[in-house]
Amino acid sequence: MELTKAFLLKKFKEYYLKVNLYIPNEFEHREWAFVPLENFPEFVMHRHIAFSSDLELKAYVLSNIPAHAYYSSAYYENPSAEMNKKGWKGADLIFDIDANHLPRKSLKAAKIEVFKLIKILTDDFGVSENDIEVVFSGHRGYHVHVYDERFRGLESAERREIVDYLTLNSLKNPESRQMRRVAKCIAKYLANAIKDNRIDKLLQNYDERRRQRIISILKANLKKIAEGDFSSIPKELFERAFNLCTSRLAVYIDPPVTADIKRLIRLPNSLHGKTGLRVTLISLDELEDFDPLRDAVVFGEERVKVRILKRIKLRMMEEEFKLHPGKDTIPEYLAVFLICRGVALYGH
Repeated sequence: MELTKAFLLKKFKEYYLKVNLYIPNEFEHREWAFVPLENFPEFVMHRHIAFSSDLELKAYVLSNIPAHAYYSSAYYENPSAEMNKKGWKGADLIFDIDANHLPRKSLKAAKIEVFKLIKILTDDFGVSENDIEVVFSGHRGYHVHVYDERFRGLESAERREIVDYLTLNSLKNPESRQMRRVAKCIAKYLANAIKDNRIDKLLQNYDERRRQRIISILKANLKKIAEGDFSSIPKELFERAFNLCTSRLAVYIDPPVTADIKRLIRLPNSLHGKTGLRVTLISLDELEDFDPLRDAVVFGEERVKVRILKRIKLRMMEEEFKLHPGKDTIPEYLAVFLICRGVALYGH
């Protein structure tokens, strides 16, 4: 393990020597935290750190090569003080979309959620795209940062209301854009079910005469349903359509991250110690085509001797790899990734 750790330290240091570290706005008022790579594979966090200049930050990183680097979403009067003495001044609005929390656990599905979130932020909350940053986390998902000053002073309870709105956990206002989206979705669902003759199966608990009566009523009221009047829909059918539509329209974010007004978030342009991938800031124009296992890879193709610990099949840098336990020689970028994932060791 010491050889493996030395290899990672060498590679990570080479990266940090040449990279321009991301400097968040008002960074001198933020808390910083790091997990030193020296302790790999253990996760030991050093926090309550503050910097007065970007040169000081760079010097610290090069002297303490991190496996993980974080800064606070919050702004403090004394960011290096203990938690109860920091003097909270506000916080950015942060969203975490983690592939593991989605019905379909994939980075592609996570990206779809990012687009849904951005649309609601811009359309419903009036956030400018210039105040939104999207960051690939370096592992399982994306972080969305909102720098709109209107949200900076919100407490946890108010941020939870935003979470409820996005996740459709509470649809109290029938005039809200979210409720209107749900109503249109229900109307479309019923119209398609009638058109495709799926409605008979959905109404199978009713006799034929009653079914035809309900279908006629639904056809006549589709416009009203789309406007939020659900009185013409039988209860069981409404519940099915409502649950289906809220599941489709909800944004699958990690609620505690958004509600936490003192959250530590990964530093863009740092490396993720569990993958060796770059925590990558992505412009909204580039998001659609962004491929983490291509665009967040920072290491080269030099051949590296490793010992594979389990069977592996993956696609990385547009190349398919099928590896078996035992000695192998693979590209450097893949070696770093597998070592960080804990499924390979450096050297033979």
